[in-house]
Amino acid sequence: MPADSPIRRPGLGSARQVIGSVAVSGFGTWSYNVGIAVYAYERTHSASWVAIVTVGRYLPALVLSWLAHSLIERWPRRTVALTADLGCAAVMGALALAGAENAPLWLVTVIAAVSSTLARIQAASVLSLAADVVVESQLARAARLTGAAEAVATAVGSAAASALLVRFSPPALFLVNAATFVVSASLIATVRPTRRRSTGTSSAPQARDDASPAGARSFWPLQAARGLAAYVYGVDIVVLTVVASRQFHSLSGTSAYGWLLAATGLGGLIAVTPLRRATGRLQTAPLLLVGLAVYTVPVLIFALDPPAAIGIVVQVVRGIGSVLVTSAAITGLQRSVPSSMAGRVFSTTQSLVLVGTCAGALSTPLLLGLTGFHATLVISALAPVAAGLALYPALARFGRQETDLLTLLDPRLSVLRGLRLLRDASRSTLYEIADAVVEVGVEPGVPVVREGAPSDALYVLTSGAVDVTGRGPDGPVLLRRLTAPDYFGEIGLLRESPRTSTVTSSTECVLWRIPGDVFLAAIAEAGASGALSDTVQVRFATRPQHDADDPSATARTA
Repeated sequence: MPADSPIRRPGLGSARQVIGSVAVSGFGTWSYNVGIAVYAYERTHSASWVAIVTVGRYLPALVLSWLAHSLIERWPRRTVALTADLGCAAVMGALALAGAENAPLWLVTVIAAVSSTLARIQAASVLSLAADVVVESQLARAARLTGAAEAVATAVGSAAASALLVRFSPPALFLVNAATFVVSASLIATVRPTRRRSTGTSSAPQARDDASPAGARSFWPLQAARGLAAYVYGVDIVVLTVVASRQFHSLSGTSAYGWLLAATGLGGLIAVTPLRRATGRLQTAPLLLVGLAVYTVPVLIFALDPPAAIGIVVQVVRGIGSVLVTSAAITGLQRSVPSSMAGRVFSTTQSLVLVGTCAGALSTPLLLGLTGFHATLVISALAPVAAGLALYPALARFGRQETDLLTLLDPRLSVLRGLRLLRDASRSTLYEIADAVVEVGVEPGVPVVREGAPSDALYVLTSGAVDVTGRGPDGPVLLRRLTAPDYFGEIGLLRESPRTSTVTSSTECVLWRIPGDVFLAAIAEAGASGALSDTVQVRFATRPQHDADDPSATARTA
């Protein structure tokens, strides 16, 4: 890379298309969710049938959830997401035709089940793709934007569905969903594919494989929290249709279901600002518990038979809690799950979402029959919070041990992630670098690189210390002593120049040698970090003669 080449400060990049896909497909999905629930209720006037249709369309997706993991691991994630999008669009078209022809409800449920299976595959692949294309330093920001996109989709999609139901039948919403899947596919098609190595002989992949079983068990608290939020959603599918029918006649009966969901989405959008602040201040466990409480406890107000305006406010508040709990769980998973395990973990998470949704939808009609409407609302409001409190110790333990867990799962990735040099590299890029590492043990007093030698590698110091010296008028001059963890050799690679300093081990050291072409390819793909950009500009402007490879000019992160 020439000295005067601009160094791009990385932003969200391809994540924008992924977030756009989430927003567009989410709009259609929430319109469809309103449509399928209203369709089932209007044809049967039975909360039990709403639950049956819900479980009927989700259960096959749960049984076939292994497909998501298998496809994501064997095929490029973008390809899987793109194919699933187009498949969902075709199936939604068939579902619209079946609904318009008043096909038997069991047939409508079967077609919906096919769509749900494809949608689970698409969702898992998109989450895995997002974890790869978003740079580590932008992961929290991307999660917040994704949460905002989902909130907007929930609000606008549900409101649009309610508006369309005034003049059109529910099958029209199935066509809307089909169109949004096509748009989502067009966005995913523009995402730049990430490079993934399926084979290799380095020790890094083996370390990841060996650690996978332990790692998969360690993620269960976050997955359980996500499943618990899905349970509440399953309850809502049934309860809110009944609430809309019993209490909100002023909002056009069952179509009020859509307005209640729209209010939930509005609350989720409002939650984006506090979520941005809480992400850096609160641990995952408190954020999840607070979000769960805000999501569920306000259901108690529906037991008081409030007017429609109060019901809308309740749903806005609940929407805030919904986004808090789901965003905290997904962000924690995306930060913690290695790329090699992403397909497995996220497909399992999607399965738990289906389990939770089905459990909520099935248990609610039973509660309605056994305890009555008002008692069901009380139980639905308090039971998830009690479950969250029981889960809290495991969540807190996960939060305390997250750093150790990452070190156990990916020792090389953990070290590379901590270097400011690579803080803006995507996960897949970090894996590429970790895959290429050659570990070297060095005795004290051994020159690692010599001034004037070709620049052919980046070195990461993982243990010990080295002295950096340069030629002076009276002999070698000590420029800096580096102690692990640190790095050197990057500027010679970036400038395509010989080494301008000598680095000698002052103690027994362990170094990771990263070939120059791998490092430069990573920088070209992901962009240099802001810290490196600033360092290069300062050095090139002020000390171009002898310190292009001098680490003393760089602010380091221990």
